[in-house]
Amino acid sequence: MQKKLIAAAIAGLVAVPALAQTNVTISGHLRAGYDNYSVKDCQVLSDCRSESRFSDQSSRVIFNIVEDLGGGLKAWGQLDSRFTVDQGGQSANGAINWWAQGNTGMGLMHSSWGKVTLGHWDVYYNEFERNLGLPRAQPLQYNLGLGIMSQVATTAGGGATSTTVGTGTRTSNLLMWDSPNWNGFTGTLAYSTNPAAIANEGTGVTTAANNGNAGGGYAWTAAIRYNNGPWAAGYAHWSSESENQQEVTATGANVAAINNLRGDRIWLGYSFAMGLKLGFGYDWSRNDNAAAGALTTTNQKRSAWYLPVSYSWGPHAVYASYARAGDTSNDMGLSTGASAWNIGYDYAFSKRTSMGIYYTALSNKSGGNYNLFSNAGNGSTPVSAGGAGFTGLGADARQWYIGMAHSF
Repeated sequence: MQKKLIAAAIAGLVAVPALAQTNVTISGHLRAGYDNYSVKDCQVLSDCRSESRFSDQSSRVIFNIVEDLGGGLKAWGQLDSRFTVDQGGQSANGAINWWAQGNTGMGLMHSSWGKVTLGHWDVYYNEFERNLGLPRAQPLQYNLGLGIMSQVATTAGGGATSTTVGTGTRTSNLLMWDSPNWNGFTGTLAYSTNPAAIANEGTGVTTAANNGNAGGGYAWTAAIRYNNGPWAAGYAHWSSESENQQEVTATGANVAAINNLRGDRIWLGYSFAMGLKLGFGYDWSRNDNAAAGALTTTNQKRSAWYLPVSYSWGPHAVYASYARAGDTSNDMGLSTGASAWNIGYDYAFSKRTSMGIYYTALSNKSGGNYNLFSNAGNGSTPVSAGGAGFTGLGADARQWYIGMAHSF
């Protein structure tokens, strides 16, 4: 009630006539803590580093707007804005405008046919988190579903890269349909003309080779889920083509680097009445990639699986999970797989406030380049200058974290 009164007061300062028809609510959460992040077992000794830091963990404020259009039809909108508790102001090291950086969109909805969204939204990559759950006050790096389960490690030309299937964040330029709930079953179907919001969309040179399409990038995703009683299960698919990958007529080589991605994932979870929750996730991903100027693409595949478990009693909860990614195919015969595990405990002071301590460890094989999700900690300096946090193959990551979360 208090949130709605505050929201109404704010809306009244901006547009008094709209109050009679539009309902505005404010929500969000604050999440931050102290952690030690380290890189170990490096091929180059100087790349092994350790850093202790305060870090924000994706704090946000969300404005939801709903207007009743009559006959069960409603117009809706959401502005999801991120900020950093540890540094204040905008998120992502100040490089990205914090306003509407998160799940932001608008559309129409009806109880009989579902919800249509046009905007910038989480799809595919967060399905494990969404359906199998996470601790209440965990850091982003704890989430193995967003880390090792969503990355494909490759060593093209001996250089370490790690590509995230499903963009690894919200998908831009998105048109999405979410179904109503049919006895526990829900579905999603979405399409994007430029999923990574690349600035040069449609500005490339058109040629006969690309049929006059200078952009050409797209992504589509679909998911079906079952969440009813103690059961959670589902399947999701992702397919995307790189933006602006036209060919040079004279040579047939591509102009820009290519990462054409495919992904399929399934999950199953069960919650026992005594507080025990078990889960399983499996991911199969493929990356057809090529450097700029290449004549052909390399087809690379990898599979990964994930086992989360938790037990809660009263205000207490303990957590553990394990994930393993297999070697990537067609990668110079190197061992590019990795494994990761974590444990955690948190305590709920109330339904909205909790505090916890967590440990996560990731171990790469000799040719692997996996990393914990968002190792920069949303506002803190990465341990290493490498693009994925490591500057050499086979390095490992460790993190201790103690933090607090409050939802409003």
